[in-house]
Amino acid sequence: MRLVIAGTMSPGTTAVHFAELAGAGGHDVRRLSTYDEVGPVRRALAGTAAAVLVPKRGDARLHAQQAMRTLLAAAAELPTPPRILLVSSFVVGHGNAHPLSRVDATQLPARIASEEDLRACGLPYTIVRPTWLTDDPPGAHAITLTQDPQADGMVSRADIAVALVAAIESGRAVRTTFGLFSEPGAPPADWAAAYARLQPDARSGPLSGSRPAPRPDAQPEAQSDPQPDAAPDKEPV
Repeated sequence: MRLVIAGTMSPGTTAVHFAELAGAGGHDVRRLSTYDEVGPVRRALAGTAAAVLVPKRGDARLHAQQAMRTLLAAAAELPTPPRILLVSSFVVGHGNAHPLSRVDATQLPARIASEEDLRACGLPYTIVRPTWLTDDPPGAHAITLTQDPQADGMVSRADIAVALVAAIESGRAVRTTFGLFSEPGAPPADWAAAYARLQPDARSGPLSGSRPAPRPDAQPEAQSDPQPDAAPDKEPV
């Protein structure tokens, strides 16, 4: 299959793990590191089966919300648009209740908007909400897929890439939103069966646990539970 991966193309990122894994599996992978104009994105998407967006670090309004809108606008101009997969964040399910949502008042609204736009677009989609990110190698742990919006835990960037490739190859997890975290044990032997247990999203918009987006000019609330200094990353890059 011809696939597109949009994200940060630096070694060790989720986007690069995906590109390398999919390429090793025989797929034709186009790497898209800039995606701020519809025309070039449309040309990159032409003839592709699926496109994956892993928002870059930093301004989520630009790298998640606007990037998704550009991707969708480009896909809408194609006679056969691709399936879109978004690597979001577990923080969306927790809403404003999670301390990380209060570090930057723009992060949560932008991530919610990117999910809402994708659910409402009419194209086949998949939204993955990884938990805290690690650099563990792929296949080192069991992987749990959950649709509990309060999911928490840790998962490696490499295992997110494995999950994304498996979702595309199996044709499963379409129109679903789910969290992803690792546990002690063996990695999944049958991803298709694991995805078959997921329930399709019932509607567009924020799912249960995603609080309404605050105004863009809203100030962050006081942070009651500071982030540990050595905590794994929260952003899926």
